[in-house]
Amino acid sequence: MEIEELAKALHEAGREAVLKGKTVAKSMPEMNLQAPPKFLEWNEITEDAKEGRRIQARYLIDRFVIYPKKKK
Repeated sequence: MEIEELAKALHEAGREAVLKGKTVAKSMPEMNLQAPPKFLEWNEITEDAKEGRRIQARYLIDRFVIYPKKKK
């Protein structure tokens, strides 16, 4: 699996966590988050943020065998 493909998938997994309110920030009452923040699209985030997702992707690829699901 390509690093960029997995990085984008991780970004989308983050979207799901935000939408479901299952984030570290949401679990901290002192953050006082009423509504989920706007989730930025891949093309809206900074290059540093993208590189953070790529680092996560490389970490996972180095440790696991990951294949994309076959489309039906």
